[in-house]
Amino acid sequence: MKIARLVFALSLLCASLAAAAAQELPARCQPPAVTPSREPIIFSHRQEMELGDIVAERVQRDFRVVEDDELTAYLRRVGARLVERLPPTELRYQFFLMDLPDVNAFALPGGRIYVTRKMVAFVRSEDELAGVIAHELGHIVARQQAADMTRLLREVLGVNEVADRRDIFEKYNRLIENVARKPGAARGDSHDERQQGEADLIGLYAMSAAGYDPQAAAAVFERATGAKGKSGGWLSNLFGSTSPNTRRLREILKGIQALPVECRTPARATSAAEEFQKWQAAVVSHSGTVRREALHDVVSKKLLEPPLRGEINHLRFSPDGQYLLAQDDSGISVLRREPLAPLFRVDAPEARPAQFTPDSKGVVFHNAALRVESWDIAGQKARAASELYVREGCMQTELAPDGRTLACLNTDNGLAIYDVASGAQIYLKKDFFKPDFQDLVRLIVVEIFRSLDVDIADLGDFDWVGMSFSPDARHFAAGQRSVGFYTGVTESSAFVFDVEAKTATPAKGMLKKLLSGKFTFVAPDRLIGVNPENPRESAAVSFPAGEVLEKFELGGQPDAVARGNYLLLRPVQNFPVGLLDLASKKVVMANKQRAFDVYGDTFVSERTDGAIGLYNVETRVMSSKVALPRGRLGRLRAAAVSPDFKWLAVSERSRGAVWDLAKGERVAHVRGFRGAHFDEAGELHADFPSFGGTDRMIAKMNPATRETAEGPAVETGGGYAEQRGPYVVTTRPTKKGGGLREKVTIEVREAVSGKTLWTKDFPKESPRVWVAEDAGLMVLLWPIKSDAAKAEIKADAKLAEKLPTMKEKEGDYLLRTLDIATGERRGALLVETGKGSFRISSVAAAGDLLVISDTENRVLVYSVSDGAQRAQLFGRRPAVSKAAGLVAVENERGQLNVHDLASGERRDQFVFPDAVSHAQFSPDGRRLLVLTSDQTVYVLDLAAKTARSDK
Repeated sequence: MKIARLVFALSLLCASLAAAAAQELPARCQPPAVTPSREPIIFSHRQEMELGDIVAERVQRDFRVVEDDELTAYLRRVGARLVERLPPTELRYQFFLMDLPDVNAFALPGGRIYVTRKMVAFVRSEDELAGVIAHELGHIVARQQAADMTRLLREVLGVNEVADRRDIFEKYNRLIENVARKPGAARGDSHDERQQGEADLIGLYAMSAAGYDPQAAAAVFERATGAKGKSGGWLSNLFGSTSPNTRRLREILKGIQALPVECRTPARATSAAEEFQKWQAAVVSHSGTVRREALHDVVSKKLLEPPLRGEINHLRFSPDGQYLLAQDDSGISVLRREPLAPLFRVDAPEARPAQFTPDSKGVVFHNAALRVESWDIAGQKARAASELYVREGCMQTELAPDGRTLACLNTDNGLAIYDVASGAQIYLKKDFFKPDFQDLVRLIVVEIFRSLDVDIADLGDFDWVGMSFSPDARHFAAGQRSVGFYTGVTESSAFVFDVEAKTATPAKGMLKKLLSGKFTFVAPDRLIGVNPENPRESAAVSFPAGEVLEKFELGGQPDAVARGNYLLLRPVQNFPVGLLDLASKKVVMANKQRAFDVYGDTFVSERTDGAIGLYNVETRVMSSKVALPRGRLGRLRAAAVSPDFKWLAVSERSRGAVWDLAKGERVAHVRGFRGAHFDEAGELHADFPSFGGTDRMIAKMNPATRETAEGPAVETGGGYAEQRGPYVVTTRPTKKGGGLREKVTIEVREAVSGKTLWTKDFPKESPRVWVAEDAGLMVLLWPIKSDAAKAEIKADAKLAEKLPTMKEKEGDYLLRTLDIATGERRGALLVETGKGSFRISSVAAAGDLLVISDTENRVLVYSVSDGAQRAQLFGRRPAVSKAAGLVAVENERGQLNVHDLASGERRDQFVFPDAVSHAQFSPDGRRLLVLTSDQTVYVLDLAAKTARSDK
């Protein structure tokens, strides 16, 4: 870094740091007093804080702030100790812990600093934590974000001043909508390196002045980036071989060396290591998902009973057979087997399949963010939690049954093994995974589905290599097989790792073949696998010797049972799982639910009512059953509320229910449905997919009498159909055998009667379709550059007049509204996106207003009649009331903001203890029903506050 750049950073600390630290540090520790030029900033300190609040409102939807004052107090104390040595400012420093699966910390304009829980787990001392915070304070002290925002506003919008909060909010949104028009406005790596260097240097002086060891800043940066002490030099710089991280580490070390010797040593003792470790453990183990409730004018609050239980995706007996675990998308229930009864439940959303420890005394599990938890069964409490950090990230992971070791196939195609407690890498097999054409196709499919916001769980498991720990956690085995793109030559590689000895040996012979295919441990010393070269020559082998014990034909994915001479196969014909008798080599039964396990002569499976049942393997007779503890709602496939707020219908992927909201009682428990609507009489009409011998249909239910009846069939005609409130919308190829990109026909039918209301052919590109049933509108969307949009604009004089006023048109949209009952055109809207600065993700409507959700966590309100944008809000999943002119959006988890549709001004705010799963206004807009993920239904009186303010 050039001396001139360093001078600016040093000068920022000069006057006040010297005064604050003079009594504790030698005069030689103070930076020189120089005043260089600086980048222009149009924000006052007050305006910068307003900007920070606005940016926080936009980005905090992506993570959860840990709302625990006791945990945050330690972080604030370290921050305050550093701030005492910084220049005086009007900025208000705020420190937050956040739940984000990254080793990270960042600062927002105006003084906000966020530190992830994973970063807290990663640092090894309070000094290292102080180094992280001091660096982020450096960004704020240098006012880098305010300077960057000043430059962006000037270069992208031509803005050179800001006024009040509303003005800053409006200009920040304009920037979001136009930033892609000026791709050169974003500075390059050199700008970022300069800013990081300034923040590093400021942080080093702040650390020294506060009595922390500045060497800790270099240590934590080195571990996080993998620079490993390689600080580079003039020769590597000349030939471009020094990475930005290496250069930055070199500058940090130079900055430390530039400090006088007495400044490199902590001036006073930091907090005891024991206190830091205690706090660190508390942060890592913290699993609170509940927010502090802030509600008013609550008309009713009902806990749904019995609750809707999500589909069980994993069942397992303990090794000693005394316990069971049942896992769904939101958590893990631990049960006693005799008598069959729940013991406790662990909230574990999106956790990988949990395991019992080899001694049957605990349960361990992990998730994609590499959080590992271990729970004690006897004490019914967590006994350990760890947050692992893998710099490259993991494509596939496996946790040992004792929870002490974790294997990771990283994004560099290496296979690494980590000690969970310390986070240390204990083995690495570089370039273990050699992806072939099939792997690349699968990766493309996954990315396509993710881009369409489709639940990846619907695609099944994606294991790139075979890997597993032995049941006693002593060994780890892995293998992979790839076919050359052009040569067709098959390559296999496999190895066995001894966890205790920390040694790896290559697998050979039949063991190598089985490990490179699909395999499972059936005992610590025995393994069964599918021979990928010839499934008829599959085998059981001794482990780790690899001696062939028996050969037999095997297909599918084999999985071991908890105990017994059986093997699970996934799938078996049309069933997700079958049970293979290893003595007879015959499949003796198949199960309709994927979750399944066997212990001796007993198997466990989920019943259709959501209960867990124990059955005899031979007779299939149930010996006992039990309902599981309450869990949180997962992703909803459908939700509907009757107009009088008396009935609620909700469905997850495989199971749905209807409740009487006056009593909070469930009146029906049914299989999953994909759409739902209550008519004026309170009868439910829901879209049930085909099941067994039953075709897909709209079924009818009277929740008051509990009478049900079959309704009209849902036919797709080679395309797809969706129920949208009282309508079924079908998009199908116009000609038989055609595709769905162009030349499609859209048909709208009444859901209740099946009567066709209208059909319309679209000979060019197929539109995206939304239905705003409350507004009686269908909304069609095309890219403005598509031939379909061009034809629509050409036929509409008003659109043709508007089109020339738009700029690049790249990424812009045409939205056409139709009367949902007749198909008649109602209006059209052209939406500019600033050359694709944002994309439209969903559309709702309220009379003349279209309410658009975009990919920047915003809700945009447009008038169809004049094309003007009326409002901009931060949030998602808007609930709209045409009658009241209101829109409700959830931004931060559990925080529901109610805004005026016409102006965007916030009218009210409600904070719920849990996330919002569904929100809906009453027909008159005076009440708001909110269903939270903990299965509580609130009815709020929106008119009460207005009535009070009028008095």
